[in-house]
Amino acid sequence: MKKKRRLQNDEMALQITSMADIFTILLVFLLKSFATSAVSITPEKGMMIPQAFLAGSTEEALKVQISETTVSVEGNPVTTLTTFKFPTSDLQTNGTSKTLSAGLEKERKRQLIIAQANPSVKVDSRIIIVADQRAPYSTIKSVLASAAVNGYTDFKLAVVKGD
Repeated sequence: MKKKRRLQNDEMALQITSMADIFTILLVFLLKSFATSAVSITPEKGMMIPQAFLAGSTEEALKVQISETTVSVEGNPVTTLTTFKFPTSDLQTNGTSKTLSAGLEKERKRQLIIAQANPSVKVDSRIIIVADQRAPYSTIKSVLASAAVNGYTDFKLAVVKGD
């Protein structure tokens, strides 16, 4: 009877090494799932970005900025605006901008060259529109149409996190 009790006590010993391994795996999993990525956006001087409550996660993508005087792709001015409006000579019948389409096409070609050189990199259809809150819908619509024509169909509008 005494031997039976002694065997049970030996079997009930905790394996600290195994528990430490499990906690390490849980910690790595939780840190990986909790990681958030902030998108780096530097608005031009004088831009007022609208405020909103964020519902989804942020991801890096091609950035198109709409200010009062220019439209920029990845910080490079592509076309000029006059009080947030495209010149009528720049707009096509389908609502796209010639100069913006050319800038977006150049960016798409750059992505294709990178994707061909590195098979792990894929061509991305995501785009982030950083627009001044005073920009009219017609201008944003022209930017979105120009982006869609060039294969950028998954878009998000950048906002400042509200209270």
